[in-house]
Amino acid sequence: MAFPLVYLVVAALLFDIPARSCVRILLSPLYYLLCFWAVCAGYGLWEMRRWGWHVFLFSNILIVYGNAVLASDYGTSHHKIFAFVISLGILALIIFRLGREIRVPYFLPRIRWWESNPRYRLTVPVAIQRQGGAPLTGDILDLSMGGCFVKLRTELLQDELLTLDFKVFDAPFLLQGNVVWRTHSTVTHPKGIGVKFAPLGRPERRLLRAVIHRLKKIANLYNSARYLMSPEELAQRITELRSSKLDLAKAEEEESLELTEKNGS
Repeated sequence: MAFPLVYLVVAALLFDIPARSCVRILLSPLYYLLCFWAVCAGYGLWEMRRWGWHVFLFSNILIVYGNAVLASDYGTSHHKIFAFVISLGILALIIFRLGREIRVPYFLPRIRWWESNPRYRLTVPVAIQRQGGAPLTGDILDLSMGGCFVKLRTELLQDELLTLDFKVFDAPFLLQGNVVWRTHSTVTHPKGIGVKFAPLGRPERRLLRAVIHRLKKIANLYNSARYLMSPEELAQRITELRSSKLDLAKAEEEESLELTEKNGS
């Protein structure tokens, strides 16, 4: 969103553009065209709109063209070609970095889904309320702090707003979200929808974090102990974890500790 100022400063430093020429750039139609599409791309990515990624790619193509024009018409550097190659490398790095964080989980979900938050498998019935539509029922098959996948037979619209009413480990949830992707029945994935949760309040966030913490412990126990325990012992341990009371304080404490360790490393 800060593209108009940042782009001009970076271009002036990279191509050694004098101040008088910067004023000419500010008055040129190409500059406003670049700014318009860059701001649109920023808004689309910020709001996680499906068109945001495509606009982002298009704006970068315009930036490449704009860099070539600036280097040719306004730049006074003796190494214009080298500076232009550096600008291409910077743009490629930005596209690659944002692509890993945004493109896959939100705009191309057929590759993989929700890579930004760990998701955990479960099967929980959910009641779905649509805006102006009949209520539906489905099953949540995986859950994360950011959203969930709901097995559902009914076709829903992209970006449709929903209210999900479900219960995990006897903890009730009434969360709002929107449909970020849809899938048809395949060998590896059932028919359903990916829902991105709306911003959670502090009580809902604490409770969901405790649930995710419990699901993580069950997943770790299953992965590490299934070859060391008998099936009966493993089933008993998992049953004990499922039936025990959620510890909100401990979940928050361990979550903060994990974040501290990640930031330190």
